[in-house]
Amino acid sequence: MIDRLLATVLAAFMFLPAHRASALGNPPVSDWVTEGAAKLRLVAGTPAADGSLRAGLEIRLDPGWKTYWINPGPTGLPPRIDASGSANLAAFEPLWPLPRRFQDGVSSSVGYAGTLVVPLRIEAKDRSKAVPLRIRFSFGICEKICVPAEADLALRLVPGLQPDAFAAVQLAAFEDRVPKRGRLGEDAPLAVLSAARTTEGLDVTVRFPEKAETRDLFASAPGAAVSVPRRLENGDFRIKLKAGPSPKEIRFLAVADNEAVEVPVALDDLPAKP
Repeated sequence: MIDRLLATVLAAFMFLPAHRASALGNPPVSDWVTEGAAKLRLVAGTPAADGSLRAGLEIRLDPGWKTYWINPGPTGLPPRIDASGSANLAAFEPLWPLPRRFQDGVSSSVGYAGTLVVPLRIEAKDRSKAVPLRIRFSFGICEKICVPAEADLALRLVPGLQPDAFAAVQLAAFEDRVPKRGRLGEDAPLAVLSAARTTEGLDVTVRFPEKAETRDLFASAPGAAVSVPRRLENGDFRIKLKAGPSPKEIRFLAVADNEAVEVPVALDDLPAKP
């Protein structure tokens, strides 16, 4: 990670003259929008090697406040990013960085505090033309009580636009915190080794690196609600499936310090626990 960040810093500062020239008509960052205890903006990144565009949704929270991951827990609000108002947009994907667990003494929630940058992967219909990116971000922020918030943000991504140096470094750092894709039973220092269905939901076994200080598991399911995993005395995790139709797929997210692996699993493929 350090080598990548250093390379990004050097590249970003090499781009500074072009940044100053392009900022007159097409700044590489949007204006800040303030929503309660949160400040938000969009930032441009350099294009990816495959030709897709890179950008980020930057969120800065006041001390003591937090916002939420895609499966926030019983008291939080899941974030929603709507980019349908954008032009020349073929594909749009937010890449959520690894979250952390918050305990309030009664329940657990999952999310972020401080500064968060959500990397955005963008495909233009016509790569020779600009993408006027317009998003509506619906989210929750919480100090003691969860408060719903909404922000409209816009940034014009033009071919050849150079990023802001500091924003580019932050974006790269949070891209490194986006979970890698894994598979069940993978032979790796951080891995979801097994999962089995129980009468209450799922029991999951995770291998963590020996020196990892943070060791946790989160879960999400498209179109369905699952509980925040609870750690059992034997070190495994238990996930309760909420009332309603069972999801076809569940995505386990194992976290060890600043590393994370996401493992999608079809529920029908999991054995029943003896």
